[in-house]
Amino acid sequence: IANRGVPALVVAPNKVLAAQLYDELRKMFPTNLVSFFISYYDFYRPEFVNANKGAYKSKRSKINQDLDRLRHQATAALASGRQDVIIVASVSCIYGLGVPEH
Repeated sequence: IANRGVPALVVAPNKVLAAQLYDELRKMFPTNLVSFFISYYDFYRPEFVNANKGAYKSKRSKINQDLDRLRHQATAALASGRQDVIIVASVSCIYGLGVPEH
């Protein structure tokens, strides 16, 4: 990563491993701009329909504002033009990102 001179994306399978990698990479690359980009949900339950009972449950979620702030910082790091940016992300962070119509 240090010798490439281009931004790097490190994708972890879950939030816990992403947090560990983020901490380790910040220590390994103290002069690089290491950022954290994971899903900002503390809790998420998708909507569902129980056809047998005719019941519908709407989607429920709780957004963690600190994680949302870190996501914005990661996006700003990429837009900064710096070539030493390292983004640590979880796979789930890509769901719901952006508007499909655009």
